[in-house]
Amino acid sequence: MISLAAGFCNALMLPRLNDASKACILRLLPHSEFNTGVLRMLRLTRLFIGSVVVLFGGSILAQPPKDTTAPNAEGYFPIKLKTKWTYKVQDQNIEVVVSGNEKVGTEDCTKVDTMVNGKVVASELYVIRGDGVYRVKVKDDKIDPPVKVLQIPVKKGESWEVKSKVGTQTVAGTFKVKEDKEKVKVMDKEVEAVLVEGLDLDVAGTKTTVRMWFVKDKGIVKLSYKIQDAESVLELSKFESPGAMN
Repeated sequence: MISLAAGFCNALMLPRLNDASKACILRLLPHSEFNTGVLRMLRLTRLFIGSVVVLFGGSILAQPPKDTTAPNAEGYFPIKLKTKWTYKVQDQNIEVVVSGNEKVGTEDCTKVDTMVNGKVVASELYVIRGDGVYRVKVKDDKIDPPVKVLQIPVKKGESWEVKSKVGTQTVAGTFKVKEDKEKVKVMDKEVEAVLVEGLDLDVAGTKTTVRMWFVKDKGIVKLSYKIQDAESVLELSKFESPGAMN
């Protein structure tokens, strides 16, 4: 993981970060892994998709609940098995796939794999609770407590505090639903999205800002993060849901 972190920091020109900070930031960013000198992937959903987007979060994942009273994230976090997102970041494609379910304690969580060049480079676990979508685990590291990447029900102006550990590193700050009808272009089509923003999060002692755009029935369609003075953006280029029109 440290070698990946080094490549990540080289790609974003952040040589001042120590190895512990680099590794923690990578664990916290949803859908994010990197090849040396090249951004390999931004993990997603989903605190991001927590610093996540830990998180985020968002968007992504498992079989729809059979019980109509069960949490369903209002459609902002698709969880059907084999649902697949393809994101473009710089000159590389990153694929995120709902691969199955795992139990953590008493909760049934959704497993999401991130792939680069057809190879799984990271796995995450998410759970939908009555009050939102939470990121529970990244690779072998539990997030304690889990990080909420999306508040349910969605309400503009709603905010929540985050203070969690990923391994021995910490992430702290505040997430906020900045907009509930933000106009965003997705695959050449303008749609309304929920924008979740985490400004100046403290990730292993490094200031990090994360923004996630959630669209109904698509999940996370765009994710941006800024670490110190360097910013990167991941955008959805293809969405595939088994049995659905995409």
